[in-house]
Amino acid sequence: MAQTIDSDTALTRALRAWVGLMQRRAAWVLAVAVVLGIGLGHYAWTHLSVDTNPENMLSAQLPWRQAEHRMDQLFPDLDEGLVAVIDGSTPEVADEAQRRLVERLRAQPQQFLEVYAQQTDPYFRHNGFLYLDTPALQKLADGLNAAQPFLGALTHDPSLHGLFTLLDRAATSPAAGDFDLSPALGQVAGGIDAAVAGRLQPLSWQTLMGTGVDLGDATRRFVEIKPKLDFSLLFPTEESIAAFRATVAELHLDKAQGVTVRLTGSKALEHEELKMAFSGGLKAFAVGLLMVVVLLYLALRSGRLVVAAIITLLFGLLVTASFAAVAVGHLNLISIAFSVLYVGLGIDYALYLCMQYRELLGGGLPQEQALPRAAGDVGGFMMVCAATTSLGFFAFIPTPFTGIAELGIISGAGMFISLVVSLSLLPALISLFPPNAAQVKLSPPDQGLLGRVLNWPYKYARAIWIGAALLAVGSLLLAPKARFDYDPIDLRDPNSESVSTFRDLLRDPNIPTLTLSVLTDSTGQAKAMSQQLDKLLLVRRAISLLDLVPSDQDTKLGIVGDLNLTLGPTLMGDGSPLKVAAREDDYATIHQLGADLPAFIQQNQGKPAAAAAQKLLEAVQKLDAAWQQGDSAAHEQLLGRLRDGLLSALPGQIDGLRDALQAAPVTEQDLPPQITRRWKSADGQYRVEIWPKEVLDGPEPMERFVTQVRGAAPKATGGAIGYIESGHAVVGAFRQAFVYSFIAITILLLVLLRSFADMLLVLIPLLLAGLLTVAGSVLFNVPFNFANVIALPLILGVGVDYGVYLAQRGRVAASTNVNLLQTGTARAVLFGALITTANFGDLMLAKHPGIVSMGILLTVGLSMTLICALVLLPSLLAWRYGKPKG
Repeated sequence: MAQTIDSDTALTRALRAWVGLMQRRAAWVLAVAVVLGIGLGHYAWTHLSVDTNPENMLSAQLPWRQAEHRMDQLFPDLDEGLVAVIDGSTPEVADEAQRRLVERLRAQPQQFLEVYAQQTDPYFRHNGFLYLDTPALQKLADGLNAAQPFLGALTHDPSLHGLFTLLDRAATSPAAGDFDLSPALGQVAGGIDAAVAGRLQPLSWQTLMGTGVDLGDATRRFVEIKPKLDFSLLFPTEESIAAFRATVAELHLDKAQGVTVRLTGSKALEHEELKMAFSGGLKAFAVGLLMVVVLLYLALRSGRLVVAAIITLLFGLLVTASFAAVAVGHLNLISIAFSVLYVGLGIDYALYLCMQYRELLGGGLPQEQALPRAAGDVGGFMMVCAATTSLGFFAFIPTPFTGIAELGIISGAGMFISLVVSLSLLPALISLFPPNAAQVKLSPPDQGLLGRVLNWPYKYARAIWIGAALLAVGSLLLAPKARFDYDPIDLRDPNSESVSTFRDLLRDPNIPTLTLSVLTDSTGQAKAMSQQLDKLLLVRRAISLLDLVPSDQDTKLGIVGDLNLTLGPTLMGDGSPLKVAAREDDYATIHQLGADLPAFIQQNQGKPAAAAAQKLLEAVQKLDAAWQQGDSAAHEQLLGRLRDGLLSALPGQIDGLRDALQAAPVTEQDLPPQITRRWKSADGQYRVEIWPKEVLDGPEPMERFVTQVRGAAPKATGGAIGYIESGHAVVGAFRQAFVYSFIAITILLLVLLRSFADMLLVLIPLLLAGLLTVAGSVLFNVPFNFANVIALPLILGVGVDYGVYLAQRGRVAASTNVNLLQTGTARAVLFGALITTANFGDLMLAKHPGIVSMGILLTVGLSMTLICALVLLPSLLAWRYGKPKG
């Protein structure tokens, strides 16, 4: 006969009556569920949004969050949202790509609210020379003065004839050996080789003449973009990013043109993370649902029971999503995984009810009586399961970790929703579509191999205790090595464009990727703070608005003025834009240079110029061969490619020099407003920006930098501080939640079991499973992070379900001399844990590293919990209540 549990309490009578009512009114219950499902599904779809801002994962009331918010209010333009990183094969290629991209993006105000690039700003084009150090500017001026005859000739004759005439004169001049012509000869040779091969290889006049005025990488440019956000879409930045990529494609800014354009910035990072989390979550949900179906069938042996359980599960998920829309209003980057958690945990209630139903059928009870009786037998345990599991979620609500607190609200309530629908809709469905009783009735396992295996926890109890003690000691030794990774970038796909680009920029100390900021009330305070911070060992530089006004202007303007006197007339000409020209004698001039190069090579044997000249000679000979083989059309195409490669950047370089020679005295009032408003707020506060000397690519350098800066400026804010403080807040929240859930669950166990000894018997396997999970995080090198920190409180809540269920049933089994592991209860726990573990394991299919780490830790934790519940707990129960005989 099947065992019944607490069969005569008020609760069991109420549960039997309720389920019996659901059976009798099954058609009405199903009709109401259909109507509710449609209505709630529509409400959830239209009212449940997704908050992708990682800053909102922690309470806005934290002091450092309030400081960040104040900085954002005072300087809203510090983060434009998107940053285009342009890398060109030459500085000119990067400049031209930047100019064209800025021009095209500004023509789309419906997608891009603001577009800014420093190098295209007229202010920096006119005053760029003033930002060079005085010695560097003087060296540049000397070089330009020496190149004046060459620049004059090219300005007068911007053609292949003009260029190769200059090279021929340099090679045949008596003073040819006094100048190092190797850079020019080598670049021109490469351009000719590329043109003959049908490619374009731009020549860098900026590099060749040393006239580049650049504040960073010579071939890297940036465009800062403020996108229009459409929060009515699941991906608010989707349209702006799509428009950006379409623009890049239309402009042919690709490797074939010597250009690479990548997109990063806060909005790009959030967009890619959300898409990755959403697609990964859908994949995990779909695979998890499939695993649930397979394991449910193995457990229930009835297609009708499986369908009824799945329909119940999906209906409960709809109700939970609607609850989330009402109670929270949105999902975040962690709570978006609630559907997977719900499937893994919510199915347990239907499984427990159906397994007990099967066991009662196996005991000979009629179908119409078996379901109410099953609800009376296990309904109380199901309520305990809902309470304990939800405690693991609810424990995060009082903490400042908003991201998981919102997940806790949604998933904790979802456990009670699943309980209710499992005791209402599921009985109605089973009543309307009853399974074959002979097929689904549960029979105890035979006494063969399986029976002997199920007796091992009783037979080898002492060995199990010793093994558990050794595992506990080993886990305690590993536990101190567990760590928390507070870098949110580690939770994103390292191969995504935005993350890989951000990491690339982070490694360059000349690019202010992770800086700190301090507010001051005046220019005097800003200057004093900058000077104080500049003295710190770990600070590369401290900058304020005053530092953007060029220093030593009188001397620099004098140098520029002298340069303008000697170079200005040569460059200005008639003032019209310089245009590259095609001449009939272009090829003849190139051929003549080839004829004169052997003598130059002979005169300069052993010098770098001779090797470069030899390469140029070979390139000219290839050009001659191609010329001989081609017709007039081929000749024009060949010279066109060569002209584009060697001369296309020259007009821009000449125009840049013309602008730079117009430098004038600069004051703070002359700075562009796009720059000023990033350093001086509307109410007159000045921002000081602190750059790190070390690359902040790990927690140790980040901690060192922040600690040192805070020692001098305690109110500093910035990304590095946010990373560290958020990590501290999450660790504190985890400890607080774990303590809350442990205390609440301990009290609940005392109330339910009414025995301190039984409470300990349930907690011991749980604590061991928790220790093994922490040890697993060390062994598998999966640190705790913002996403997976919920694992231990959740494992505690789920593990208590198994413990209470088995402990209560173990009491009855001991009194009737039945092996606990041969009951339907043990099978329900086994299959419930397998379903939950498999479902959580599906999270590892997601591309989101945070969700993957959550899947790993939950899989390890629940596996340990299951083993401890089905191996260690029965052996402890046998010690307290005695072993079953036979």
